Amino acid sequence: MTETLFRVAGTMGRTLFALLAGIASGALLVAAYLYISNSEPLVFEGLFEIALLYGAAIAVICVPVWLALARMHWDRAPAAAALGFAATALFLGFTYTAGSHDRPDLMAYSFLPYSLCGAVAALVTWGVGKLLQQA
Repeated sequence: MTETLFRVAGTMGRTLFALLAGIASGALLVAAYLYISNSEPLVFEGLFEIALLYGAAIAVICVPVWLALARMHWDRAPAAAALGFAATALFLGFTYTAGSHDRPDLMAYSFLPYSLCGAVAALVTWGVGKLLQQA
């Protein structure tokens, strides 16, 4: 019983670490993109924090979808990138439509760069997860 508990806890810890690495990398890319591409003076740390929240919300959506893909043995890098891209684009579309933030122009500036950041974040999550699984 104790051995099984340690194994499950280890798996959960590795999974959480992979998710956090992916969320952080995607948030860093989004914050850097916004900071560089916007002519207004923006606070990088604030952009990063908001992007972390968006990334966490997108990850909550992606995890059950990824588990379903893994059951069908579609748990490869292209599937991860496609899921990250699609989930980010859909999430941005829903939040822009709902008008849930004060500056929708910052989040809806262009769906393509944000969706690419989501694809990279998903690839980081997938890659870190694979590396930790092998260790």
